[in-house]
Amino acid sequence: MKKHGFRFWLLAIVGLLGMVLSLSQPPKQVAAADNTLKSVFSIDAGRKYFSADQLKTIIDRAHTDGYTDVQVLLGNDALRLLLDDMSVTINGKTYGSDVVKQAIQAGNKAYYDDPNGNALTQTDMDAVLKYAAARDINIIPVINSPGHMDAILTAMAQLGIKNPAFNGSKRTVDLNNDTAIAFTKALLQKYVMYFKGHATTFNFGSDEYANDVDTGGWAKLQQSGTYKKFVAYVNDLAAMAKNAGLKPMVFNDGIYYDNNTSFGTFDKDLIVSYWTAGWSGYDVAKPEFLTDKGLKIMNTNDGWYWVLGRVDGDLYSYKTALASLASKKFTDVPGASSAVPIIGSVQAVWADDPSAQLDMPALLKLMDQFSTAYAPYLVRPADYSKVDAAIAAVPRQLNQYTDASVAKLDAALNAVVRGKKATDQALVDGYAQTITVAIKAL
Repeated sequence: MKKHGFRFWLLAIVGLLGMVLSLSQPPKQVAAADNTLKSVFSIDAGRKYFSADQLKTIIDRAHTDGYTDVQVLLGNDALRLLLDDMSVTINGKTYGSDVVKQAIQAGNKAYYDDPNGNALTQTDMDAVLKYAAARDINIIPVINSPGHMDAILTAMAQLGIKNPAFNGSKRTVDLNNDTAIAFTKALLQKYVMYFKGHATTFNFGSDEYANDVDTGGWAKLQQSGTYKKFVAYVNDLAAMAKNAGLKPMVFNDGIYYDNNTSFGTFDKDLIVSYWTAGWSGYDVAKPEFLTDKGLKIMNTNDGWYWVLGRVDGDLYSYKTALASLASKKFTDVPGASSAVPIIGSVQAVWADDPSAQLDMPALLKLMDQFSTAYAPYLVRPADYSKVDAAIAAVPRQLNQYTDASVAKLDAALNAVVRGKKATDQALVDGYAQTITVAIKAL
């Protein structure tokens, strides 16, 4: 006989705390299996400031509810993430990091001076990414352009870039302003390079071009011929993502607007986050048209949308979001007249009014209900309580037992694999049974 006591007690403790210990592991890329539809929760942390702890709370619930991804809009009207190095060099001129940070912070204040915070730091985001990776949740970052750029436009003007905005728009960059476009691309490149080691997909937004002014919109871009520059711009962003090993994603409304293909071909590797079938005077391409062009569809059905602060009412209220869980299938794509192949579906919470109070319990409840409504698609984690109870029953001292019996216990403990899904519950319960049998056989 040998003195196995301390070693095996330590092994048992490590097994019991396996999930906790895994939280300290470095960030990793997480993706759903090829034959699995993604289930994504999206939060508008661009218009409204969300702290790292608030994002972690959402990630925790996404994990327990069986989501595969959390999409975080960091650039959406405001820009709520500042990297350590924000220096930008274009056309032989360098804008220093501190100067750029100050300009963006000023832009955020001009958009909405959020009393809860101005922007996350890189250290904050490092912690969020690490937290998500430990829970097998992939983060999809969103930095929106060429629209929804209010804070960045204010920053560019403060930095001395003349007339960066399109024809009276407060939130859309002028595609004909080469300097403004160069600055925007250089800024986006920094975020793409930051997220390349922590994500699989980067969402560039690219929706609602100048919808805040009568002079804007996709139809006006096509009438002026500038839509060709939009196609080129989106393709440049797609190439930027692909060069970093990321999959590019954009929202659907600007892609082949009005089924018009005369301005060029969009990169076929684009994932199209299909949220709207359009409305009167807003004639977006239908999902079947986009799939016929070889584009992948991420179902972002706006029937599931909730805008913070809206409790009742007919447009993106909590009431309508809940009702849509009963009336819509997980695979229902807006405007589709036939079954459309999708890579997953997105439930989204927005902050159109960033001053609206965050009701976190209501948000988490909405996630729970989405998970319940579409349970076949959102596979929750397996329950390891029986395994943990079995490990806790391992005797503290093992030196009085035979080598052979201790070896069997050793093998049973080492066989435990954390992170299994509920579909493998029988396997997980089997771990507990094997450990229990090994303990009895000591």
